[in-house]
This record gives sequence, C-alpha cells and structure tokens, in this order.
Amino acid sequence: MAQSSIPQPKTSLLSEIDEKGFSTKMFSQNIRAELMCHIDAHIRKTAAPFLDSDKLSSFSLEKMAEMVPDAVWSEKMTRAFRIFPKELSDKVHKWADGNLCKELGRSRSAVNVVYPQEAETNSKLTQENLAIYWRCVRPGKPDAGRPHRDASFWDLEFKEGYDPKIPFSFNYLKDCIKIWIPLKGCIPTTALQIIPGSHKMEIPTIVEQTEYGRRPSISESWLKEHEKDFTSPKELSQGACILFDMNLVHRGPRHNNSELRVSAELNFIVQ
Repeated sequence: MAQSSIPQPKTSLLSEIDEKGFSTKMFSQNIRAELMCHIDAHIRKTAAPFLDSDKLSSFSLEKMAEMVPDAVWSEKMTRAFRIFPKELSDKVHKWADGNLCKELGRSRSAVNVVYPQEAETNSKLTQENLAIYWRCVRPGKPDAGRPHRDASFWDLEFKEGYDPKIPFSFNYLKDCIKIWIPLKGCIPTTALQIIPGSHKMEIPTIVEQTEYGRRPSISESWLKEHEKDFTSPKELSQGACILFDMNLVHRGPRHNNSELRVSAELNFIVQ
C-alpha cells in the first residue's frame, strides 16, 4: 500500500464528501433483496435449534432472532460469519464500481479482503473473500458498536500487518470511502448516525484492549461534548446508501424499534 496518491480533479460527489464528510446514493433494490434473503436464511438457521421445526416458517425474523440466546448470538454473529458469499459480494462491488467510480473521477476500484483469522474461523471463507459484510442489531440489545472513525481501525490494522490485497497503490485516507447500506429497520431514529464535518476535526483517540482485541476509542469527554451533533441523513430511510470519509465519526445508535436493524457495508477503494 502506498502512502500517497496522485491528486485527482474534484467532481461534485468528491466535493460534497470533502465538505461534509459524506454523501448519499440510491442503492439497487434488487441487490438489497438478495442480500436480505441471504441474511434471513442465516438468522433462521442460527435460531433453528431453539425452536420446534414445524414453527420455523411461521415466525417473523424478529421472533427468530429473539429466540437465540445471547451467548450463541455472539458466537454465531462474529464478522467471520457475516461476510457475504462471493457471488453477492461481487454484485455489490460491481454496483459500486459502475455507479461511483466515474462520479468519483476514478477509473478502477477494489475492495479489501477478509482478515486471515476470519478465514480460519469460518471454513466457508478463503483469504480471497471480499470483506463485504452485514450487521444485525436486535431491539433493546447492546449489539451496536461505539462511535468511531474507520481510519483509526485501518491505521491499527496496517501496523499489525494486515494486507488488504488491493491490486494497486492507494492511500486509505484519500482513496477509500466507506459505503453503508440500510437493508431493514433503518428509520430516521435508528439508522446510522454521523457527525457532519467531523472528518476535519482533531479528535482525541486512544487504543484499548477489549474482548475483541485492540480497538481505537474516542475520548468520552469529546463524545459528550458533541452528542448533540449526531444526525442521520433522511435519505437512509428512503432507499439510499451513505458514502463517507474514513475519518467521519459515526455510530449505530441503541436500537429500540420493534424491527431488527440490518445493514451491509464495505470499504470502496479507488484509483
């Protein structure tokens, strides 16, 4: 990975992301349906041991998720088991390449691969699988992560030797954007929240040891000061996905809606 990139002329999409830290784009309804079909099957399979077989088809996805004990949910919902299979990942990447590359003023794109330990954990993965994955947040459960900047994770991962296997040189701050795709239960009060303009701020961050390994953590005092600045673009509940700068602060709020909140995401790297 190179630490510099060739300066690119700014398109309107690039200008918007540079100014606000994000933009939105309507996402394919057909691909969204295929992604949800895969997720639905995974959750039902996870819940099956805890239900009578003759009731599997009659329960809603929310009911199925509710029946899974928290300990089993944590084990079966690690990211290694939430990576989309190759055929679906390829469709998502193809959509992004066809709809965003030109608007970003670039000619080619790539998506980073899974971590080696994920391929070891999930035998269905290889180290060539693209790291395009989904999240499912249950109502009233602590499934959502803390506010963070994705750039902090990449910085830590590269220092620890992660190879994203991108076929061209890139700078993860200048040549990469995050794409977050709402799939289910993403209404204005529960969808992804961001702090517009935070990609240009100096934010105190430390690295802490957690049950999931070393993780960057934004200062609690900074988060308290900026709590009122979190907002969710209305387009996310209208069929759009969000594209944002790797330094934009974002979070998935605690989910108190009766419906599961399901989303997909990827790092989109361009040259």
